[in-house]
Amino acid sequence: MYFRTQATLADDDARTDSAMYPLSSLQGMHPSADDTLNIFFKPMIPVQHDDQNGSVINADYVVVTLSAVNTHKDVIDRLSRLFSNQTHAEGFISVADDQTSTYAVAGIAGLSTISTAAAVS
Repeated sequence: MYFRTQATLADDDARTDSAMYPLSSLQGMHPSADDTLNIFFKPMIPVQHDDQNGSVINADYVVVTLSAVNTHKDVIDRLSRLFSNQTHAEGFISVADDQTSTYAVAGIAGLSTISTAAAVS
């Protein structure tokens, strides 16, 4: 699954600009506002623990903007059907690409956020 939030091709050079996840890393989806849907993944970088307070850091998700309010279920249904019909021979799925203004299913109007955990040294 490919996501690109950067509308300017020459500026697509950071982990918050574009990301790709294998379909097997999809963890789930839920609304975060009337017109946004969060899609969560297994992290690219293994789960990290904050030793000071015991919290788990897992920030791998994208936020898509919906073209109409309160249509989360419809978009989740369309994405689920698309994902379940994919085969390895078909390559990757461009779910949301703001640079080309292409979106995998009706109901997605754009990509708001890409969040991936940073590598810890």
